[in-house]
Amino acid sequence: MTNLNPQIQTSISTSSGFTPISTSTGVMKGIFAVVLFALTVPMTKMALPLFSPELIAASRATFAGLLALIVININGWTLPHKKTLVWLVLAGTGIVIGFPYLLSYSLINLSAANMGIVLAGLPIITSVCAALIMGERYTLRFWLSSGVGAGLLAVYFINGSQYSGWDLKTLGILIAVLAFGGLGYSAGAKAAKSIGGWQTICWILVLYLPFSAISFGYYAGDEIFIIEFTQAMNNPEAQYRFWLPILGLVYLAVISQWWGFRFWYQAMAEAGAGRISQIQLLQPFFTLFFAAVFLTEVLEIEHLIFAGLIALAVFTSLRAKS
Repeated sequence: MTNLNPQIQTSISTSSGFTPISTSTGVMKGIFAVVLFALTVPMTKMALPLFSPELIAASRATFAGLLALIVININGWTLPHKKTLVWLVLAGTGIVIGFPYLLSYSLINLSAANMGIVLAGLPIITSVCAALIMGERYTLRFWLSSGVGAGLLAVYFINGSQYSGWDLKTLGILIAVLAFGGLGYSAGAKAAKSIGGWQTICWILVLYLPFSAISFGYYAGDEIFIIEFTQAMNNPEAQYRFWLPILGLVYLAVISQWWGFRFWYQAMAEAGAGRISQIQLLQPFFTLFFAAVFLTEVLEIEHLIFAGLIALAVFTSLRAKS
């Protein structure tokens, strides 16, 4: 199927149900998705006291995959073309396997606020992947601005290495988190160019559903929380500490792993993966706020300074033309 230029075609519907809109509409969808994604880190942190990193990753993919399967059946979508399937599978390795597991694992040692700043490195990683995978081209101003944002992130990272949890192993894991995230975003955006953001995330989750379900069964059967949860149901005073992690896990599955990507991939398809990815540098602001509200973490002036400088650099890159 021939891809349509989202800046020219404003109301043409394709046989796949994907309707390209304007670039400005894509930016608004991207901002909305970033707000939804900003709660991913706090909710993961909230779920960790009860669930292991492995079970969190498997659960969010399994439950989201089941919801996606229902949507596919209701809409009667047919399996995408094999060329699109390649991008869907590649995207799934990033957003279904690599990113969720490594994110959950790294949050054992790091605070949600620190992780919120680290994830500000996703835009430049996604931009590089978009240039390599999608053939997107941007001006020198764009790359310089993105590079400044990444440089500020590196300074923050080095400065934070003196604190607990910032060892070499954690550093390697965080780099892998960014790499898997960038790969999943750009490859999914490539597929969304043909079938739209809604079909893209649904098919990714369904293609990986067998793997997710097996992983869920394996890790759930080995979790001690099942016994503890059963006992807690008979103790009203202990129920509260169980419902919060469960609420966090539900959000991760329904919003972070599924619904949010509907808008994120659609935004990338309409306005370009590299450009939309820069909006994610606003995410630290939202993550820091949500971490303070839901986890009562203390906001430090250092967090706000670096988040502000990075966001300023990315705002400059957004103004650069493709």
